[in-house]
Amino acid sequence: MQKSDITGYFGPESITWQLYREPIVALGSFRALLLQIAHPAVAAGVAQFSNFKKDGLGRGFRTFKAMATLYFGTQAQARAVAGRLSRIHNGIRGTYPAASSAPKPYTANDPDLLLWVLATLLETTIQVFEQAPVAGLSTDWRERFYEESKITASLLGIPAERYPADLAAFRAYFSDMLEADLLGSSPVSRELTESIVNHKYAYAPLAKLMTVGWLPGPVCERLGIQVSYQPAARWARFLRWFKRLYRLLPRHLRYTPAYYQALHRIAIAEHKPAPVLGTCYNWLVRKMKMPLGLDPT
Repeated sequence: MQKSDITGYFGPESITWQLYREPIVALGSFRALLLQIAHPAVAAGVAQFSNFKKDGLGRGFRTFKAMATLYFGTQAQARAVAGRLSRIHNGIRGTYPAASSAPKPYTANDPDLLLWVLATLLETTIQVFEQAPVAGLSTDWRERFYEESKITASLLGIPAERYPADLAAFRAYFSDMLEADLLGSSPVSRELTESIVNHKYAYAPLAKLMTVGWLPGPVCERLGIQVSYQPAARWARFLRWFKRLYRLLPRHLRYTPAYYQALHRIAIAEHKPAPVLGTCYNWLVRKMKMPLGLDPT
């Protein structure tokens, strides 16, 4: 196996690894997911081709595992995951309701839908680390992170000419999507939102806070999320306390399993001492499901 395949498509020096090794990124999970299903075509596909309402946690597990493999896996593992996602998406097609016209056709492999789903992950990740920064990031981490995201976009089948050229263009695209009337325009989007915010396994006040603390007010309204308090002030207080507790954790204990497994893989290939936690996580993923872990190579 070549060195480039061992390190994967990103590697230890990438901003992608520096961000996604931090489990704090999970703070944005509700936001990213709700923005995805706010798109009526995405919502239609989820509703028609998955058991989302009954197995939302299972879908979340599979999504986390797939993205961890894209970012921290070998190049072969990343391509295998991307290929599997593409084959699944090929079978997901149908129609979604349009406000001022007949139902519109969609397919899950439509580059515009793939772009929107990836965009929600990227923009939410940037939001998380702007509001809860971690030490050691360079001043240009946002630009570097976006440039690295073009690798992910290519793996997922988004043509380069459809992907915003730089961070400024990406932000303009995302702002246009938020300000348009498309997001939250279908009843299915609102039904799925209800099933997430009021999921039986979720602590409702925290789930709603993690939702409205991130999402723009108009999007919340279109998704039918009712708020009876001032979310910005409460979210700011929550973040202050969360950041204090998070920074008390030693780095070697807080980084994700996939990160240590990737370091372990590289160390073994280079005949260097492997991190003990990487060995432990490799053993654990053979025994149990781990959403932020890699399948051992």
